[in-house]
Amino acid sequence: MAENWNCSGSGPHKAGEVRLYPYGGGANGIYCRSCWRKENAFRAMRAQETGEPENWPQLDWKTAKVYQTDD
Repeated sequence: MAENWNCSGSGPHKAGEVRLYPYGGGANGIYCRSCWRKENAFRAMRAQETGEPENWPQLDWKTAKVYQTDD
């Protein structure tokens, strides 16, 4: 799969657009669709482990803001 140099996730990356994954407090991850799914899976696991799902929301790719690049 082609590398997506704009994605801040750990891969494997999906070519195409990247979107902002807000963490709160003004911090964001910038993820391709593949890394977005991995982040949501991690957050679902943490919600279950901690018993605090309100602290580990999973976000929807379709409603996320597209990260604009100069490419």
